[in-house]
Amino acid sequence: MIAKAKLQEQTGELRLWQHGAIFIFACAILIARRPDAIYNAQFFQEDGHVWFADAYNFGWWAGLFRIYEGYHHVSLRLVASLALLAPLRFAPLVLNVVAIATQALPANLILSARSSAWGSVRFRALLAGIYLVLPNTNEMLNDISQSQWPLTLCAFLLIVGCVPTGVAGRLLDMSIVLLIGLTGPECVFLLPVALFLAWRREESWRWVAPGILAATCFIQAWPLLHGGLSSRPHFALGASPTMLTRILAGDVYLGALLGSNGLAAAPSAGVFISLSLVTVLGTFLIVCCYVRSPVEMKLFVLLTSALLAASLISPSAYPPAGVSVWQFLAGSGGIRYWYFPTLVFAWSILWCYRSRAIPVRAISGLLLCLMCFGIIRDFRYPALKDLHFAQDVKRFEAVAPGTAFVFPQNPQGWNLTLIKRPSGQ
Repeated sequence: MIAKAKLQEQTGELRLWQHGAIFIFACAILIARRPDAIYNAQFFQEDGHVWFADAYNFGWWAGLFRIYEGYHHVSLRLVASLALLAPLRFAPLVLNVVAIATQALPANLILSARSSAWGSVRFRALLAGIYLVLPNTNEMLNDISQSQWPLTLCAFLLIVGCVPTGVAGRLLDMSIVLLIGLTGPECVFLLPVALFLAWRREESWRWVAPGILAATCFIQAWPLLHGGLSSRPHFALGASPTMLTRILAGDVYLGALLGSNGLAAAPSAGVFISLSLVTVLGTFLIVCCYVRSPVEMKLFVLLTSALLAASLISPSAYPPAGVSVWQFLAGSGGIRYWYFPTLVFAWSILWCYRSRAIPVRAISGLLLCLMCFGIIRDFRYPALKDLHFAQDVKRFEAVAPGTAFVFPQNPQGWNLTLIKRPSGQ
């Protein structure tokens, strides 16, 4: 009985009701960080401007396969199509609820028995906790347009996790891997991970994920190579070792410790010297984690490094005149490009705290204490500007069919344009 209890503690064989409680708790934390996503739901960025507008104006099926910035975004468009079933005033709420559920799901996967290789249940609970309260994530919270990132994390955790034994587990794997494969370019970076594990672990089921990802890579590459690249923004990158140092130190490492900050864009030479030291220390801790962690964490570090490199080489950014892309990104805290790197650094600190080397453990302990400051500082983000969406819906319902109606959106400059349908359609 004692041996069985220890095995259950290590693998984390949680019951269904426990997973339900974890999911609800994770959703509650995410809602507490940006409660207006529920009590005053509004469209944000592409939520309305692209996903919902295309679903409404072109029909859910025609809108499902439209290309945006060179890629298919099927999972995001599916959610927008689902929102068509609700009254228009509740459409943003539907999108936000799905976004919250998607962002909460990795916590369940980390704590499931399939992730037992990451460590004990207690250690994985810490990993999940850091994930849910991660600082420097203001663009990510409760936003369906950015849900492809937590969905990528879900796919990664399933790919590196233990092979599912039941039909439900296998259907979950195939569904999530297929969805992420049809939602952006992340499938290109997940494919080598899936191929490596299929080759190394010699389990027949592991070849399913690379098969799905290979097929979706082809699907994503087709529009990208046939006009998709030309549709993406092209500005001067302004890439340099100096700017890379500023981004890594200010936006990633200090972003994880202090929360969103403007240090990466500070022009002072003294600040840059400090950022250089932070870059050396932060990279050293990630390397220490990479050397001593299991293959699952190693692969996450490699995946994140590849995604960050691709994001910096070809970002989707619109800097103002006279400003390079990297300068613009350096001054942008909490954006999607820093999400995985910030998480990797935060998890690396936790891994290093388990090190037997006293200096590494002492430094990690100090940084974990400092991270508490960033967590408290960035725990709750300010509500979006109230643009009175419900009142605009009433005005929209009063216009004649065929009329183009413009809804203002957050952030300023974005809008949602709907062509009023005839009654009953």
